[in-house]
Amino acid sequence: MQLSPLQLLEYTFDGVSVTPVEGYVADPKFSTGLVFFPGNLAISAEAGLAVLGEEASYSDYGIKLTLRVAPKEDKQAPYNVQVSVRGVVRMHLTQEVNQAEERRVRALVNGVSLLYGVVRELVSNITSRSAHGGMLLPSLSFADLATQKPAVEPAVDAPSLGVPEAKKRKVTATRIRSKA
Repeated sequence: MQLSPLQLLEYTFDGVSVTPVEGYVADPKFSTGLVFFPGNLAISAEAGLAVLGEEASYSDYGIKLTLRVAPKEDKQAPYNVQVSVRGVVRMHLTQEVNQAEERRVRALVNGVSLLYGVVRELVSNITSRSAHGGMLLPSLSFADLATQKPAVEPAVDAPSLGVPEAKKRKVTATRIRSKA
């Protein structure tokens, strides 16, 4: 076992909404303790990345994930979910030729994956005491983010998630949309 080169330094939730779907009837074929059948879910995600600071041996990134989950049309699912979370990750890679893009891609794909795990656990905890019982979201892969061309947004202020004042600066943010 060894430390990952990517470390999640902290995260905060910008918004959490988990609401029971009216008229939902549980399928007796599925145990409530299992992952909810993904074929019934419309899942979409929006991810963003901002460079917060770069040093010789690591880079800090702000990551944002907004996840939306609802029943697919003509399907049943117990909850409508919308969660927005942001975090700060540190990617440890030396700053050599062509590693800036590798740092960015690894930070985005793996940072969003880490935040999704946080969201998945939060939804499980909330729904365990909700009207239709617990719902565990399916595991997702965000590998497709590595090949998508990000839309570059205008410079924004770096999020204040424990980033030292000296490292806060105007940064270029990227936003990527993904559907499962």
